[in-house]
Amino acid sequence: MRGARLRFGGRRNTFVYEMNPGVLVELHRLRPDVVVSGGYSVLAEQLAIAYCKATGTPYLLHSESHHLKPRPRAVRAMKQVALRPVIGGAAAGLAVGSLSASYLESYGLDRGRIRIVPNTIDVAAFASAADQARTREAAIREELRLPSSFVLYVGRLVAGKGVLELLEALDRLGPEAPHVVAAGDGPLAGQVAGSRTVLHLGFQPTQRLIELYALAERAVVPSRAETWGVSVNEALACGCPVVATDAVGAAYDLIEDGVNGYVVPEGDVAALAAALIASRPDAGANRRIDHWSYEFGAEQFAEGIALALDGQAR
Repeated sequence: MRGARLRFGGRRNTFVYEMNPGVLVELHRLRPDVVVSGGYSVLAEQLAIAYCKATGTPYLLHSESHHLKPRPRAVRAMKQVALRPVIGGAAAGLAVGSLSASYLESYGLDRGRIRIVPNTIDVAAFASAADQARTREAAIREELRLPSSFVLYVGRLVAGKGVLELLEALDRLGPEAPHVVAAGDGPLAGQVAGSRTVLHLGFQPTQRLIELYALAERAVVPSRAETWGVSVNEALACGCPVVATDAVGAAYDLIEDGVNGYVVPEGDVAALAAALIASRPDAGANRRIDHWSYEFGAEQFAEGIALALDGQAR
C-alpha cells in the first residue's frame, strides 16, 4: 500500500511509524471474514482494528511482546488503559511463545483463545543437515581450523547481544576459558577477534552455521534483551546444547535448565562463566524443539482462525 514513514530514534534504535490509510479502502473492498494483525503499533494496524470494531469483523493479534523488560509503574498503568480494549477485544491471539501468550493474557485476552504460532525454523531439515555434517567432522575441522572443543556464538557483534559480557566471562575464566568460535560481524568485531580464546569467522551462511552447531560443545546466547532468539532453535535442532540468559524469550519454551542447556541471569558474568565450563548437557535429553515446527505453527494458526470464526468473539 502507498503511504509515508515517520522515523523516531537514532541509528541503533529506530522506530518506523508507517502511515498507510489505504488499508481502509482495501478492507472495505475485500470485506474479509477475519483479519489478522501483526500488532497495533502502526497506523495500518490501528486502522484495521478500528475497521474490525466498527464492522463487527473478528480480528486476531499476532504478538512477540513480553514483560521481561521492566517499565515504570506509570507506563504500565497507561498501557493497561490503552491496550486492554485492543488486546482484550481480539477474537483470538497468536503468540510466538509462552511469554507472549502471558503478555496477551495480561491485557484481557482469555488464555483459552490464545494459540502459539512460534518463531521457528525447518527443524527436521536442520537436524538432517547436522547429522550429515557430523559424518564430515574431520574435513570441516581442518577446513575451518576449528579447535578440538569449542563454544559457538552466532549473531551480530554488538553490545545488546551480550558480547561484552561473554568476553568478560572468558577473561574471568583465564586458563580454564573454553575456545569460542564467533560467527557474525558488527562494531565489536575487533574486540572479539582480539581475544586470545576466540576464533572470529565473520558472517557465515546457514549451511556453514549448521556445521558449526553440529560440532560445537555448546552454543551461547548471552543477550541483554532478545524478543525471541532463533539461534536457540537452530542450535537445539542440530543437537547442540545452549547457554542463554533469562532475557532471551526462546529460553522459556525451549531450554530446560541443566538438561539441554543452561539459563543464567542477564548481566551475571560469573553465572555465564560457570555455565560455559559446566558439564555438557545432553541436547537429546529434551527434544521439545522437535515439536516447535512449521507444521505445529500452521496447525495453531488454523485453530486461531477457527476460534475467531466460531461466533464467540467479543
